[in-house]
Amino acid sequence: MEITKNHLIELIRHIDVGVSQMSDKLQAQEQEIQELRMQNQALKDSNKATLDQIKQYIKELEEIRNHYVDSNNKSK
Repeated sequence: MEITKNHLIELIRHIDVGVSQMSDKLQAQEQEIQELRMQNQALKDSNKATLDQIKQYIKELEEIRNHYVDSNNKSK
């Protein structure tokens, strides 16, 4: 089979289309990764805020417990 100039031109076009499709797909994936990174950071921040709030509640509960323990010890 003889390879003609038209065969080469068609092959180049085919490769060009494939490269363009891959480039578009890669760009979409990079955008999705960036969005996931932002969502992940938001979740981390939210989790940290929740943990800080829980720590504060625990501290307040310990203070309440200590107050009642002290009150009970003084009343005996």
